[in-house]
Amino acid sequence: MKKVVSLILVFCLVFPFTGCVFADGVDEAKSSAFTTVKIPFPDTIEIKNSWLTRARYRDSGEVIALSMSYNGYVYATIPIENKDREIEAFVPEAIEFTDYDSSNPDFHDVMMLSRVGVIRGNEKGEANINDNVTRAEAITMVMRFLGLNKIAMQGTVRIFDDVTSDKWYYREVLSAYHYGLVKGDSANTFSPDRDVTREEITVMVARALQYAGLRCSQSTAENNADKDKISEWAKDAYKYIGRNIASDYDNTDPNNPIRLLNPQKAATRADIAYILNNTQDDCQLYASELAVEFGFDKQMPVIDGSTSTYPFTQAVYSALFCNGETHPKFPQKHSKSHASYQRLINGEVDMLFASVYPASDILDMAEAKGVELELIPIAYDAMIFFTNKDNPATGLTKEQISNIYVNDAYGNWSEVGGSDALMYPYCRNNDSGSHAQMEKHFLNGNEIHPEVQKETSYTMSNVLTDVMAAKTDNPVGYGLGYSIYYYYHNMDMFYDVHNNLKLLAIDGVMPTDETIADGTYPLSNNTYVVLRKDTPIDSPARRMAEFMLTEAGQQCVENAGFGRLK
Repeated sequence: MKKVVSLILVFCLVFPFTGCVFADGVDEAKSSAFTTVKIPFPDTIEIKNSWLTRARYRDSGEVIALSMSYNGYVYATIPIENKDREIEAFVPEAIEFTDYDSSNPDFHDVMMLSRVGVIRGNEKGEANINDNVTRAEAITMVMRFLGLNKIAMQGTVRIFDDVTSDKWYYREVLSAYHYGLVKGDSANTFSPDRDVTREEITVMVARALQYAGLRCSQSTAENNADKDKISEWAKDAYKYIGRNIASDYDNTDPNNPIRLLNPQKAATRADIAYILNNTQDDCQLYASELAVEFGFDKQMPVIDGSTSTYPFTQAVYSALFCNGETHPKFPQKHSKSHASYQRLINGEVDMLFASVYPASDILDMAEAKGVELELIPIAYDAMIFFTNKDNPATGLTKEQISNIYVNDAYGNWSEVGGSDALMYPYCRNNDSGSHAQMEKHFLNGNEIHPEVQKETSYTMSNVLTDVMAAKTDNPVGYGLGYSIYYYYHNMDMFYDVHNNLKLLAIDGVMPTDETIADGTYPLSNNTYVVLRKDTPIDSPARRMAEFMLTEAGQQCVENAGFGRLK
């Protein structure tokens, strides 16, 4: 018999039910509908089973669907009414359904939810995953998912003429209505036996997650061919649960399968299992011990930065939180170098991850507004130049680069020590971080030559693909572009950079992790946390700068694909 784990109550992730508005941190008012408890992960459970480990109430053995193992603890999100009940960790077993089909992938979500009591078999032990689900059955599954199905509500009164006290779903439907999870077809009609549609169950689940203070990562349904068929009242719910939506695929054209939401289609048990199991995995937000240590469970800074430093933000949220992308302050993208500096100066964000020193116009803007910027180095990076992989040229000097971009001095690679081939230099737009690097290292107050500006790449990824496409065979010619060292390497997984492009040595030194770290590469830089100098000492932004210089923060640097400080 497994040892019972004593309860250690730690309250976090408590959000008031206010639609889609959430608190800054993971810890909030105790008057909310749900709270979070955690206990140490027990040594009686093998680590290999941690992904299956859940919490249950010690007094009743009732499994808590919204529970999981994370960072050495087992967490559970529970109704506030249960806050004083002890929990214990265990590995629940799946129901052995008589119609189980191991070859059918749709059974996975059904089996996972059977472990936590959300989905059960019929009297024959069948799952019947392709059967349609009634509205009464659907809201009952949602109530089990939240752990509200066994909480007797005070003052529950009959609302619907077709939901009478002799029905098995009486308490579930009326309680769900009271909690705001479901509405009727009319003021007095619930239609419990009507098949629930996909968009109806999507709305039910979205409301349930909101009520529990949970949210999903904010991916959208842009790749769905029939998104225009979603009813107006359901659109926000589809956006809210992001990628965790029920859909079909039309494989008529195997080379171009089409994803279909079919929002008015009756939802099956497999559809509902998919939504609930995936939102359970995706939407539980828990703070790590690191987050608690630095106070990030209470409040995170508003972060922005350049395109190349977005992996820093992703790595930080991943290190500090379980499902960090669901945090209300997690940015879906960075605003790019120039715009992010503007936002910092204007007080719209608390800090930046920046791979470049602010450009001259940014410094002028800051001065005009009486703002002083503070740059704190947290990682190594460098400006790099690259060309097509089969270009025989191996390097350039800083003087040659200045002549290329300021004076448009060369039209052939042979003029800079390469072979007889036309040179196609590409530049970046003036409000880019890469242009700020050009200002720092090469322009000396000058502008890029108008002829070179005719070949401007307007995004960091474009300059990679533009140089790839610049190669010509008749006449022979090769492109030239510039970017940031770690961004260049990180983009290999998307653009096959290493098989199409190569880096050039500058003043005889190749950019490598080692030459950038020891400063022998002449275009070495730092990546920074950038703050306004008047940022308070104990602010979340200051604490983030401090965190980034710890071992854990430097591991985030490494996880983001950058060079940690030596």
